[in-house]
Amino acid sequence: MTTGDPGGAALSEAAKPLLLLVDGHSLAFRSFYAFAKGGEGGLSTKAGIPTSVTYGFLKALLENGKGLGPQGVVIAFDTAEPTFRHQADASYKAHRDEAPEQFFADLDNLQQILRQDLDIPLCMAPGYEADDVLGTLANRAANAGWRVRILSGDRDLFQLVDDERDIAVLYMGGGPYAKGSGPIQINREAVIARLGVPPEEVVDLKALTGDSSDNIPGVKGVGPKTAITLLKENGHLDGVYATLDKLTGPKDGQGAIKGSLKAKLLADRENAYRSRMLAEILVDIPLPAEPRLGLGMVNVEALAASLERLELHSLGRQAQNFAQLLSADAAGRDAGNGASSSQSGGASGDSTATAAQQQSGERAAEPAIGPAVEPASAATAWPERKPEPPALTPQLITTAPALAALVQRLEAATDPTAPIALDTETTALNPFEAELVGIGLCWGDGLGDLAYIPIAHQSSPQQPSAQQLDANRAGAAQLAIEPTQASEPSGEPPAAQLPLDLVLGALAPWL
Repeated sequence: MTTGDPGGAALSEAAKPLLLLVDGHSLAFRSFYAFAKGGEGGLSTKAGIPTSVTYGFLKALLENGKGLGPQGVVIAFDTAEPTFRHQADASYKAHRDEAPEQFFADLDNLQQILRQDLDIPLCMAPGYEADDVLGTLANRAANAGWRVRILSGDRDLFQLVDDERDIAVLYMGGGPYAKGSGPIQINREAVIARLGVPPEEVVDLKALTGDSSDNIPGVKGVGPKTAITLLKENGHLDGVYATLDKLTGPKDGQGAIKGSLKAKLLADRENAYRSRMLAEILVDIPLPAEPRLGLGMVNVEALAASLERLELHSLGRQAQNFAQLLSADAAGRDAGNGASSSQSGGASGDSTATAAQQQSGERAAEPAIGPAVEPASAATAWPERKPEPPALTPQLITTAPALAALVQRLEAATDPTAPIALDTETTALNPFEAELVGIGLCWGDGLGDLAYIPIAHQSSPQQPSAQQLDANRAGAAQLAIEPTQASEPSGEPPAAQLPLDLVLGALAPWL
């Protein structure tokens, strides 16, 4: 990657706009398999139109955008045509299965919404991969004075990280089901901590170790530990083989290059350099057209209509928030620090799973593709309203007998025209980072037709008192659940809260 910064040198770091580049297929596949493990099932409309990709992708785009407040967004996708890597090596990624048909149907709907409703440029280059598109856009944007953040779950992109030019990767690591696997900003120090080498040596590391996920062979018998040692001693792949070429006799050795390792490197020299070619991300490929880097103009009405057609009602209600975040003229955008005033509700806002949402295919649980940065403000795009709160009289469920009575009430509510609303209070918006704090339920119009189950409020984090545990044990017999054991007393006032396993065990059959 070039290191010059023409056009951006005169800009202070605070004044440089931020460009969010999205690895489209990485986020799309992540969204799909988060809801459809093994390629089966997933979200869909009542008519069977698949929506997992669209829902997960747009949700992640909105949540990450809120934290970043970008002044530009571009999304890169792969194309169906073979790339120059496939032409150079027929085995490259040849072992990968074709994605299911519903994935591509879902992707088509997503791309139409991105292009037409959100006015986000999609950038693709036949003959190249999305990684090469991202590398080229990152390089050119940095040269033009942008700060660059690349949202992806692909560690190959770590080779693009450049602290001096303010290019970082927002890494969605850990797999779609990993707890706490929301995007983490990866800079140079983080690359070294995770891979053992700096960004400029990532491609050399893969040249030596290979990559089974891409069918990149590497040097047979060389693992990450040996490869890292070789690169630390010799700087890069060329340095490794330059040192090897200096060794003459069969017993001659230097540093880590001795014994059987020397023979392995000699035998697989061609594979090492071919692997390096396959692993290297290009940063100056020809693009069919230079995409607009700055934000466009979201068509709120068209976006809302598209999301309602796909029965993604919770996203449809946030159409104005998409416009606030992704429109060039959105009010409240601070170009100096990249902050955005678009934020929707609190931690429980999108966790409500009403009966209507469940029937339409939406789920409260979401993939691990949440925000990389927590937003600094909770301001919302909606006008401020301060209605008088009603004098509600909720039932506070703090004992097992009360929980058993609540479950009986819930199970008796079988009228489909009077669904029960359930809301969770959590410690975070990302469901794979969040811990459950409490559960609220409502079953009627009356001021007392609601209940709240506190579980992990922090005003007093201790276990329930001995008296309450006795009540829990008595109630547990009604629920056929093993009661939670008390911890050692600490002298702090006990919290009147039920154990998590008791609550979930009681509610699970009804849910």
